[in-house]
Amino acid sequence: MTHPITLESAGGEYMESVVVVEWTKKPGEAVAEGEVVVVVETAKAASEIPAPHSGYLQEILFQPGEEADIGSVLGRIGDEPSASASAPAESAAPAPKAADDTPAPAAPSAAKGGARVVATPLARRVARERGIDLHDLRGTGPRGRIKLRDVEAAKAAPKPAAAAPQESAGPIRDAVPVVFLHGFGADKTAWSRVVPLIDRAVTPILIDLPGHGASDVGAIARFDDVVEAVAAELDDKGITAAHLVGHSLGGGVALALCGLGRIAVHSLCLIAPAGLGPEINGGFLDGMANARSAETLEPWLDAMTGDDFALQSGYARTVLRQWQARDTQKTLAEMAEGLFPGNTQSMRLVSVLADLAIPAKVLWGLDDRIIPSAHAFSASAGVGLHLMKGAGHVPHMEQPALTARLINELARAG
Repeated sequence: MTHPITLESAGGEYMESVVVVEWTKKPGEAVAEGEVVVVVETAKAASEIPAPHSGYLQEILFQPGEEADIGSVLGRIGDEPSASASAPAESAAPAPKAADDTPAPAAPSAAKGGARVVATPLARRVARERGIDLHDLRGTGPRGRIKLRDVEAAKAAPKPAAAAPQESAGPIRDAVPVVFLHGFGADKTAWSRVVPLIDRAVTPILIDLPGHGASDVGAIARFDDVVEAVAAELDDKGITAAHLVGHSLGGGVALALCGLGRIAVHSLCLIAPAGLGPEINGGFLDGMANARSAETLEPWLDAMTGDDFALQSGYARTVLRQWQARDTQKTLAEMAEGLFPGNTQSMRLVSVLADLAIPAKVLWGLDDRIIPSAHAFSASAGVGLHLMKGAGHVPHMEQPALTARLINELARAG
């Protein structure tokens, strides 16, 4: 059995990405649970990532100097030594990525004067697959960051004539990325239990909704404007095609993106989505926006889960501290007033779901106390419906293995 070394927000700091500084262990070496195994660097400081489980370092998926998005799997720990653990480091690559028998090119810092190239993980992966040297590109993103669109615009280097044909990564087609959109009051780290279980042949893209997490877009009170802001961010990242996964408010946004036509949506996974009925728990919205202590916030966070799942001790205190650092609750109050006036969902998306001609699933916890699971029956006959016993409003946190399996099925079908 393997255990992912997952990159999440550390110390309450919101981050979009980090740079791997060093690994304290080599593949094949023993590690103890809690022992520092990798050091990463944020915009503010270096952070130490502990081993989540005792065992043996099996894989290093991000090399020193490479950039990784929040939610990425940096490496894997196995219960037993792996025969492949001593393989050359060049076989490692950002995760998740398509299988590739071609050795990875030398790190840019070693190739050209030691200068570190700033690029998104998706841009790095595509550049590697096409034989494009990132040093030759001029990034159009913030602070010159190279994005996928910059790689797409570059001419690929010719491949050696004797190169062996690449082995297929599996049935997932063209490694179209999976875009994850979280719910009201959450941020991209809400997917931390699911992302490590997503097929390694695809790249996960985690988006913070406007007014949430590390988004530089403030409160937006009109649903159509929220959708437009997310579409603009996807465009900025150079994403023209994707599998979409959305939860709650993010589910409504994902469904609306299908109708907008700005990107080619290959498949859609909706988890307790907004937009399929008018009802929503107004007490939950008010509690999230107005709680001033961990004790008053905790009951509303607990309301998100079913009886079979308990949030970690101290979770409410951590969430509240992060919100207070960014004045998030004021933003939540403004957005709730516009998106859910009178505790009623303002978005009407049943007809969009009915018109879909792509693989789609709706996942809903039968114990959902935020949005009634009965809304799931608004789905048309062509949409797969999965009612999850024992789960509440956040099945991706409560039943991550099943959630990931259903997402992977869609990615293979789309």
